[in-house]
Amino acid sequence: MATSIIALMAPVAIAADIDVPPQPAPAPYVQPDDNYVSGWYVRGDAGFSWLDVSGLDDDGTAIAGGGVGYQINQYFRTDLRADHAFEQDAGPFDVNATTILWNAYVDVPLSMGFTPYVGIGAGYGFVDYSGAAAPSDDEGFAWTATGGVAFQMTQNITLDAGYSYREIDVAGPNYADHSVTGGMRWSF
Repeated sequence: MATSIIALMAPVAIAADIDVPPQPAPAPYVQPDDNYVSGWYVRGDAGFSWLDVSGLDDDGTAIAGGGVGYQINQYFRTDLRADHAFEQDAGPFDVNATTILWNAYVDVPLSMGFTPYVGIGAGYGFVDYSGAAAPSDDEGFAWTATGGVAFQMTQNITLDAGYSYREIDVAGPNYADHSVTGGMRWSF
């Protein structure tokens, strides 16, 4: 019987001599970043627009728009936006226009939060005429070229001042306007 106990104890004695590496320390706790920004943003803009149609004299009008976009990296972003130029007197008739455009921008980040940018966009536009001599309402392909400067106020809020040229290809003379706007982008 004593031999059996010794035989059972031998593996335990041998196992005690084996060098086992220590368990690794648990990973330290990392506080989640409460300031995480996904790249998505919403934007709103308002400003002044004037027609660029030969032979027509207009007084200009207000323009407003908004959209949703994605900041791909610090140099490129894209958005889908809708803009509406309110009714303006164009001589023999009044006109207003709405566009829905997909835009792409190239940002050039500078120091102290300033970022100049240029962009182009394409989409669809609607032109609404009114008055006795007004042509019929029309719609068609729309495009824009834009440029401006943005200023990052906080990690989530960016102020934007820009200029854009917008054109809507319609059956008669194309609708074209220039706009100067100010707005804000909120990143989330």
